[in-house]
Amino acid sequence: MTTRFVIRTVFVFLAGCSSQRSILKEQLQDLGRFEYREPAAGLEGVVIGAPHGGTDRHSDKLASGISDRTGAGLVIGYGFKSKRLSVAQPIVRSDLHRVSSSPLHRRSVFIEYKRILWETAKGDIDLYIGIHRTVENKVADRIEVATSGLTFEEARALKDAYIQIREQLTEGEDVPKLTMAIEPLDRISWRTWGVKHHGVLLAAEKGLNLLVPQFLSLGFVEELYTEILSRWMDRVIGLVRENPFGLPQIRVKIMDFGRLELIESRKRLSGVVIGAPHGSFDEHTAEMVKRVSYRTGLAAVIAKGFTPTEAGGWRINVNRPTEKIFPSEDLELRSRRAQQVYNTFKELVLEASAGDLKLYVDIHQYNTDNKIQVATVGISRAEAKIIKKLYDEIRNRILPADSNIPAVTLLIEPLDAIEIGAWAAKADGILGLAKKSLHFELPGHKILITPEVREVYLRILADLFKEALPFLAASPY
Repeated sequence: MTTRFVIRTVFVFLAGCSSQRSILKEQLQDLGRFEYREPAAGLEGVVIGAPHGGTDRHSDKLASGISDRTGAGLVIGYGFKSKRLSVAQPIVRSDLHRVSSSPLHRRSVFIEYKRILWETAKGDIDLYIGIHRTVENKVADRIEVATSGLTFEEARALKDAYIQIREQLTEGEDVPKLTMAIEPLDRISWRTWGVKHHGVLLAAEKGLNLLVPQFLSLGFVEELYTEILSRWMDRVIGLVRENPFGLPQIRVKIMDFGRLELIESRKRLSGVVIGAPHGSFDEHTAEMVKRVSYRTGLAAVIAKGFTPTEAGGWRINVNRPTEKIFPSEDLELRSRRAQQVYNTFKELVLEASAGDLKLYVDIHQYNTDNKIQVATVGISRAEAKIIKKLYDEIRNRILPADSNIPAVTLLIEPLDAIEIGAWAAKADGILGLAKKSLHFELPGHKILITPEVREVYLRILADLFKEALPFLAASPY
């Protein structure tokens, strides 16, 4: 059992937002410690985090400065990275072997970090902002921002706000003008998949993880960019909480073992929904569905979490009321928690359809073949033949002639024999809910292997859905 030592002290800061906010300390045996303080009045639910405040050099100073100026809550971890302990995410699991909580064997303090974030936020974490620094020997000319729960439109507004504030505060100053790359608008080099799909960005309704160049920790430049980022954080908080520009937003449902995200149709299309029920387990499918939704205007429902990491060695299937041990060939089992998750997913799909659900599309990935396999419900041979012909034409049009990207073949029921028939989801799940359903299995090692390949097949699938929907949904697109 972890021994807790909490020390309460009060510091008075120069900035008015931070005045009289108590700093609390919690020591986790000899593993490390957390220092934290609650948000100012009116900012409950907003927390700045620096998981590795000591070894991630100056991230604690930057996080504290932003918290001082904005009034957001603050949580800083010290000492954990030197012991190779993960803070912002758990150890990702794929089996039933228990992850030890013994100080001698454990590899993560994510459970404690998440609890302290909840306590600091005074309830649900509406907005989490993580602060990280690049390693000293890495040259970087931009700030990279990994996000969760933000739309493309929100990311664009935040990027524009950053540029505006940076230009105002650096005018006439001989300082570097860092650019910003922010998801999902831009591609970033920083790998944050674990934090987004299993860690702190899974637990917060909206989240941003910032990677800030190390060289900024130099006197005046550090102070200037602390002010730039603080003013930017004020814009972030206002945009996420108040949405003054009426931008499309993602509605997030946080559950015990994961989260569900609903993206409404940007084109007010009714009756058609695209889903990613295994958005974390089937790596990259959550991002694929989000981007297809943006390109096509289709409504989407995305599930993250619900994997063996969150569910004790089991995967909750989400698109049907069952769960399964992984890795295992055992049958799926019904459970109360699986039923609850499925019911919520089903409700969101029906809501996203804005009426009668005419067509539902499920996106998954697998690694046992080199073809896209499409299981179907309510699709005739003639319709399947049209879909397959459209796919071939679009793929051949989009794939560069001299490209190394593989030309993946599509197989579709009832025209072709397929290996993955999605029988469980057909018989007792989401595929039986719509008049017509398509269940896509994408070969991960052929389509999802690199960002470049994913981008090409994202375009192919988006164009396929746009061209096939008029006759499948029997309504104008």
